[in-house]
Order: sequence, then C-alpha cells, then structure tokens
Amino acid sequence: MAVSKIRSRWVDGLLEFFVAASGNNVLKITETGIDANVTGTQKGAVTGSVVIEKADDYALAAADKANLFISIKATAASKVFTLGLAAGQIALVYNHGTNTFTVKNVADDTGTALETTKLALVVGSATANASTVIALN
Repeated sequence: MAVSKIRSRWVDGLLEFFVAASGNNVLKITETGIDANVTGTQKGAVTGSVVIEKADDYALAAADKANLFISIKATAASKVFTLGLAAGQIALVYNHGTNTFTVKNVADDTGTALETTKLALVVGSATANASTVIALN
C-alpha cells in the first residue's frame, strides 16, 4: 500500500488538505460545508455538515452529531453547546457567529471556549474532560 503525505493550508477563509506530492485536494472545509475525496471505510455513519443557530444552551440531536462538520452560531452570549460524540468520533466545529460560546462533549465537561470564526477538531470521549479539542486556526 502506498502512503501519501498530506499537508494543509488556509486559502481564502477555507482549510484545504492536499497530497504533498501532487497538490491534489483531499478535503476542503468552509463555513458552509465540506468537499472531500474520501474512500475506504469508517466506523459509524458520518454525513457532511450541519448549521446550528441557537439562543439557548443546546445538546446536539443525533442527526446533528452524525455530521463531520458542525457550524454553530450562538445568537446570545455565554451559551454552551454539548456535542455528545461517541468515544473516538471526530467532528470539526466552527463558530460562524459573533458570540464566543463553550463547546463540551459530555455534560460534565469543563468545556472549551470557541471564539468567533474559529475552527476546532474534537475527538470525543464519554469521560468528562477526556475529549481532545484542537484549535485549527
């Protein structure tokens, strides 16, 4: 099996992952969705993207958290969004609003502040404060 090196770059407000040797895009992420050239298998169903806008704290519904890309807008200040990802499940969470909000994976998490126009990669864990949250910009 051949292994390709993947690199990433920011271009005009979107994140692109591409094959280092050829420059061919593998995955593009924007605030409106994902464009991917992905093959193979995955554990669990993962769909494309969902846009969520809420004025209150919100725990994602099953259909929401099944998406790889979750774009959230808190229409009021100091809100909490609880993802509820399964252990090992990943999601890219983007704040497309003008308010910083707290993102948690499980209700008992301390949570991580996600500022406006920021993108985070979240790897879920069922244990409080054990999920991995990586700021991507």
